[in-house]
Amino acid sequence: MLNKYHEPYILRKVAPFKIDDLTLPYPEFLPRLYNFCIELGFRKGHIMPSRAFCSDENQGLPIILLTKHFGTFPFNHGRVGGLLAVDRHGPHSHHGDDLVILQASHVGYAPDSGEYGTYRRPQMSGNHLSVSCGKLTHVITPYLDQYLFARERIFLRKDDQGRCLITVKNLFIDFGSHPVEKGLVLKLSNIVDQDNQGIIHPVATASTTQSYEVSLQFKQRLDESGYQWHGGTGENIGDLLTSDLFYFKEDFHETGDSVLLEKNLLEFMPDIVSAKYPALRVAKTSIQLEFARVVQSIRMEEAYKNRNLLYVCGLNIDIPEYEGFPQTTYFAPWAAHVQLEGGTPSKYTHPLEQEELFAKLMELSVENPDQFDLKKSIQRMLEAPRLEIKSS
Repeated sequence: MLNKYHEPYILRKVAPFKIDDLTLPYPEFLPRLYNFCIELGFRKGHIMPSRAFCSDENQGLPIILLTKHFGTFPFNHGRVGGLLAVDRHGPHSHHGDDLVILQASHVGYAPDSGEYGTYRRPQMSGNHLSVSCGKLTHVITPYLDQYLFARERIFLRKDDQGRCLITVKNLFIDFGSHPVEKGLVLKLSNIVDQDNQGIIHPVATASTTQSYEVSLQFKQRLDESGYQWHGGTGENIGDLLTSDLFYFKEDFHETGDSVLLEKNLLEFMPDIVSAKYPALRVAKTSIQLEFARVVQSIRMEEAYKNRNLLYVCGLNIDIPEYEGFPQTTYFAPWAAHVQLEGGTPSKYTHPLEQEELFAKLMELSVENPDQFDLKKSIQRMLEAPRLEIKSS
């Protein structure tokens, strides 16, 4: 008889994305990035930068500063939500001898409160606040709504017999005879015990709910967090509905380019919607997934072979005007990919990870002697003689 091999279910995770003490204001970040290029052997006047940013107006400062420090307006690799259009690698390669790609998702930050997720729009009256990245927010909103709904309708309580119970609306339970077709699904196997046949039995039922006795392991977990069980109807699970206790069964909501965002993020959606700042978590998650995808596409791209190329990605943190200081943008680097025309040194065989990349940037000068004088260039354009443009 042939042995049957069963592939285990393999989880995919994203690495921790740190922000504290790992951010740089753009006026400081971009000269360091330029000097990194020069250190790698890129040639002054031959570097073609490209950016993959969201289309929001608050991404304008990074684009202006890219122009200033690299001496040319950057190529546009960007798609919705800060995704990168890998089908534009070839066109990008035709615009310069040495190539730089800077990709970033973005999130708003309020320095007075320390909260993430919104941005004050100066072009709108009435101190108008809106979400910092409309596309990322739009993608996660249906899932966030379901999560907020569920945490108010799943209850923990202690009954008269002293049993610790979880009471769940039927619509969150993936019954064997009536599985959930669409929506949030509770992972009951992480909360209650199964019998020796792998069946989970309720201890009580009502018109729209099932109640189960929680497992010893789950009770210990809550006890260690300081949770106090209540009698009667108990209380809703609230913040205790953590990402390991549920998942989503969904048809994709998005269309066009946006569906790629949703496909990327779906398996990480429980972690995103249960985070303290979902807008921050989705921006960090999206850029991490993008880095792996884009590096693979760069390595496969014929037009990039035997070329000097630096690809850096991270998070743009949008800061509105605050206490008289102008609006600005900070950059939290995530990772970088380096390849060099004459062969990539062994120290760059693998990507530069976050702390290594930050340390490398901090080694470099914040002064860029080659930076472009935008004001002088515009003045020269204004003073140039008027040309007579003809059709033939």
